[in-house]
Amino acid sequence: MKEGKDIDKLFKDGLENPDLPFNDLDWDHLEERLHPSPKRRVVPLIWLTAVAAIAALLLVVFLLAKPSADQSKNNLVKAKTEKDKNTDRPLNDKPNLIKKPADDTTSTGNAEENLLAGNKNTDQADHTQKGDGTSITQTISSKVMKAGRDNNQLANVIHKPEIRTETEPIAFEEQNIVFEPAYGKVAKINAPIFKRKPRLILSILAAPDLTSVQKSGQSSLSGGFGLEATVILTKKLSVTTGASYAKKIYNSDFRLYKPNTNYVFGITPSNIHANCDVLDIPINLNYKVFDNRRNSISVSTGLSSYLMLKEKYSFSYSGAYQGPQDFEIRNENQHYLGIANIGVEFQHKINHNLSISAKPFMKIPLTNIGYGNTRLSSTGVAVSVNMNLFGRKN
Repeated sequence: MKEGKDIDKLFKDGLENPDLPFNDLDWDHLEERLHPSPKRRVVPLIWLTAVAAIAALLLVVFLLAKPSADQSKNNLVKAKTEKDKNTDRPLNDKPNLIKKPADDTTSTGNAEENLLAGNKNTDQADHTQKGDGTSITQTISSKVMKAGRDNNQLANVIHKPEIRTETEPIAFEEQNIVFEPAYGKVAKINAPIFKRKPRLILSILAAPDLTSVQKSGQSSLSGGFGLEATVILTKKLSVTTGASYAKKIYNSDFRLYKPNTNYVFGITPSNIHANCDVLDIPINLNYKVFDNRRNSISVSTGLSSYLMLKEKYSFSYSGAYQGPQDFEIRNENQHYLGIANIGVEFQHKINHNLSISAKPFMKIPLTNIGYGNTRLSSTGVAVSVNMNLFGRKN
């Protein structure tokens, strides 16, 4: 038991305090086993030797085949020369393939015969070379090179014929190239005339004005609104017509009131106040005096017809005694073309189909107007929005 205990103690002491020498090479070998480095494949020497031998063999074949190809070319030239002699034609005289296209088949056939003859000659030469000890590889490569060159020559003969450049000189006739000057006026070229359809412009207007009876010295604010249509005749001329509903309000002395009636006022009024509903129908001719891309100015003149729809008159007295106060009539007075119109229109284009305009105007009576036969005139400004119905450029 004692010996056993001593052995255990010995192993225990040895493991706790090992005395092992350290060697770096052992660790390097262990690391190499754990992480082995890839090995490079070494090309065997026999493969390198074989590749070098094949390259040398190809070089020798190329050098030996080149003279034989030149020899086949010389044979083709000789065959062509003999053909030219047989046809009694000079060597440098080349066939005119453009003028005689029918000879292409014959020339092609002769070229093919010459090519076959050349191949037979080269085959005989190859057999003689074999007898002299030439290798079979050289003979095969020489045939390949010959066939390639002969085919190229045959293609050149068929697809690229040589055209003769020898031409006879052309004699030109003498011509008189001196030009005589032209006399007289140059004819004027008139621009083509295109017929254009008349353009129609629709206007919505409002026209406040001051209405008065001539020689009364009093004016009252009136106005109207309506629709007008303008037909463009030329670049500068146009015609406008339409209809407006207007209120004509005015004050005047009773002495200017001259109705067509037999009624006699017992007490003479001092003043009269009128409120009339009128349908105004104008016909105006417009002339454009200025026009650019956005703005234009036109002057207009024409005539208007007043259709009196309703007339209401109120009388005022200066004394204590009073007479009739009001008097009203409807649709009894129509004055056709009884008013003269004068105006100047300033127009601004918003786009090709829409514009706005302001038109100061005067309406001068040519006849007596209304039940009271007064000289009724108006002065105002008509503001309108104009629309081109056809959508064409103005």
